[in-house]
Amino acid sequence: ADGVELPVLLEDDGHSVSWRADGVGSVGWRSYRLRPGRKAAGWQAIDGVGIANEHHRLRVDPSRGGAVESLVDLHGDRELIATGRVGNELAVYDEYPAHPQAGEGPWHLLPSGPVRCSSAAAADSVQAYRCALGERLVVRGHIDDTLRYTQVLTLWHGIERVECRTTIDEFTGADRLLRLRWPCPVPGALPVSEVGDAVI
Repeated sequence: ADGVELPVLLEDDGHSVSWRADGVGSVGWRSYRLRPGRKAAGWQAIDGVGIANEHHRLRVDPSRGGAVESLVDLHGDRELIATGRVGNELAVYDEYPAHPQAGEGPWHLLPSGPVRCSSAAAADSVQAYRCALGERLVVRGHIDDTLRYTQVLTLWHGIERVECRTTIDEFTGADRLLRLRWPCPVPGALPVSEVGDAVI
């Protein structure tokens, strides 16, 4: 763009390239010219269980399912995870097959039994990566024999956002409620749960 060489990332599929597009409005567009140059690098494995950029520093705990034990806002030097808790934690609840009084389906978010959390067991693996555009952690784990998961946490350079992606790789249960917990100390905040066609 405008003759500026941008750092690029060769994606994991080996067929696509990503770069940071600055100055593009939410409903705008910008064109880029691709020219032959040096080979684009991919994600390179690095040691450790933490990542950082100019805005955040994030660390996971492999002994607690790879959940986020610390997320620091570097601008205010403020911890964003509640004391004694972990973030990006999966929680599985048994559900009623139908509402106990109304007899409707399980979309009322009515757990019927104890909760099982990803933080109750050690992660199967935690790997940190770095590329020209940012840093990332890939966490793989399980909750009992109920499910296996992969979580990808990414901090892009120059972007004030923590990008999280959770994939359920294998699920053997039924009538279960799955929640992703981020216990942040926000005064006056209320929990929000999305269901099929509404928010509670």
